[in-house]
Amino acid sequence: MLRNEAQHHNKISLVECKEHKNHLYFQERKYMLNSDKLCLYIIQLTHDNVMNNHSERAKSYELIS
Repeated sequence: MLRNEAQHHNKISLVECKEHKNHLYFQERKYMLNSDKLCLYIIQLTHDNVMNNHSERAKSYELIS
């Protein structure tokens, strides 16, 4: 829709969307497809790179966000 210069979408504001180097950004954050495999992969990468105990939950959330 963004490439077709659409003005409206029924769920999001296209004004808040940008495309940069073939990646879609919404509100200045890279948009990722809703994929269980991708989510699990990102969580595993973050978990493996942070000394993850219960006190590090906030750090993991920050990195994933």
